[in-house]
Amino acid sequence: MSILPYKEISLLYVSERLGHVSLDFTTSTYAQLMEELCDIDSKLTTSIFERLLSV
Repeated sequence: MSILPYKEISLLYVSERLGHVSLDFTTSTYAQLMEELCDIDSKLTTSIFERLLSV
């Protein structure tokens, strides 16, 4: 089910869908994936601002 968070499905939904004990459990389970997605978001944000500032 790691494809769901990767496709930007909320961790709250994933947690409920998989019947996890808590959102903390889900977050810790997908921590590495969340770091990867944050890196992608960071690069995207930088790109957006670079394009805005170059106009």
